[in-house]
Amino acid sequence: MYLFQNLSLSLQMIILYNSNMNKLRILLSIVLCYVLTPTSVSAQDNGLNPVYKVQLTDITYQKDETKKKVTVGKVLGVVADVVEGRVTDVNNEEYIPLARNRVMEGLTHVRRLQVVEGDEVTDAKYQVSAILTDIAATRKVKTYDRKDSNGREYTEAKTYYGAIATVALNFTNLQTGEVTTSTLSGRCSEYSLAKSADEAIRTALYELADNIYEYYNECYPIRANIIERGVEKRDKTKEVYIDVGSRFIGEDIHFNVYVVGQVAGRETRKQIGRIRVRETMGDDVSLCKVQKGGKEIKAAFDRGDAIVAISTD
Repeated sequence: MYLFQNLSLSLQMIILYNSNMNKLRILLSIVLCYVLTPTSVSAQDNGLNPVYKVQLTDITYQKDETKKKVTVGKVLGVVADVVEGRVTDVNNEEYIPLARNRVMEGLTHVRRLQVVEGDEVTDAKYQVSAILTDIAATRKVKTYDRKDSNGREYTEAKTYYGAIATVALNFTNLQTGEVTTSTLSGRCSEYSLAKSADEAIRTALYELADNIYEYYNECYPIRANIIERGVEKRDKTKEVYIDVGSRFIGEDIHFNVYVVGQVAGRETRKQIGRIRVRETMGDDVSLCKVQKGGKEIKAAFDRGDAIVAISTD
């Protein structure tokens, strides 16, 4: 009996030892996977997509004298009909507060820019000044030959309003002093439904906001690693996963896909496809549909190439 008790105790100790060893092996495997897996750090956390703080200063109105050499319809401070020469005064300075709001709105929607306000901001990367260089509306009257219900002919006149709003944005790098200027415009077509010059100008300023965030989203694109392939059919990849999610992007954002390499210590990129975000599945993961280059993307995966995606909108 004593022998069997010792044997039972020995077996329990062996089982406990093996159990602890298995737990240790599992723990070591997890640690090694975390340390050695290259995608354990997502693109939005590894410095590929830094967010820059920008401080917007006051917007000013500056008459662009060069417009006088072009056409009456482009002279600042007027609402003009280029064809018929009708001119009505417009006070451009009234639109400065609205223009500043639209510039602020445009910059706020840029994914990698954070707009901050206040004179005491000390950690901003850029200081942005805005100069409204052109704000004008046009009015065109067109006539149409009509017939009433009795067949009698008459002439109907319709008035169409259009507008343009142009702003020069000066980005000053507060660390280097370098200044980069970009000039962007918003327009309201003369064949829009605007019923007045004021409405046309406001419409142009709303379009200006859209053009600002589209332009700077292209200047500061999102870069993502393609971390896994999804659905595949035959020799083509239909879906992929990227390591950028809802923190930066939403659905329907487009990316160009590249195979990356190095030459003399410099990164090289070869475009092989295009993808569209179908669903953001977390802060740092999204499912994308392959729109172009499914065969090339699958071949790159099969070769073990490094594949990245860079946003285009």
